[in-house]
Amino acid sequence: MGDESKTVTLSQESIGALADEIEARRGKKSPANTNDHNSGRRSAGQSGKNLFLWGAASGVGFALFAPLFSRQARPAFREIVKGGIKAGRYVQKLGSQIKEDVEDLTAEAKADLEKNQTKNQTS
Repeated sequence: MGDESKTVTLSQESIGALADEIEARRGKKSPANTNDHNSGRRSAGQSGKNLFLWGAASGVGFALFAPLFSRQARPAFREIVKGGIKAGRYVQKLGSQIKEDVEDLTAEAKADLEKNQTKNQTS
């Protein structure tokens, strides 16, 4: 994996056209468009475009800044994965101990039942 990055530039018109297409395919208003009585009665299309623009801008921002933090974040992610592995091992160990306890209890219960049956048959 190289440090090559591709830059894609979208105009407001193309983003707006994408938002219009998404709304047309969904065939309904987004939840943000239903409560616009206090927002100056913006049209449903304009509100959807604004939401799409904010989402697209945040995605592009994340894509641009993620490589800057990847080297610093790698050790933290590694520690998180190590913690998950340790927790998984602990759960497996605990599960096997519980399984052994249940098997022991089952064997003891069967032995008690057999003992009671032999007492009842002899009496």
